[in-house]
Amino acid sequence: MKGILGFLSFLLLFGGLQGIVHEAFDVWIPFMGFLRFLYADGYEIFISLTLLVLGAALAAAASRAPAS
Repeated sequence: MKGILGFLSFLLLFGGLQGIVHEAFDVWIPFMGFLRFLYADGYEIFISLTLLVLGAALAAAASRAPAS
């Protein structure tokens, strides 16, 4: 369970950072480019921040999850 939560938190954190980088520099990072389909026009910043917050929450949950 800890590994799955850690992987999901990585995906969410990276997706949020990718959105922020896209908004700041207008460049998509080629790694995990499929995440660009999550973003709706006009709401990129809000979606990126939401992904970052959810990723941080999952990382906290992963750190408290029992290793099995």
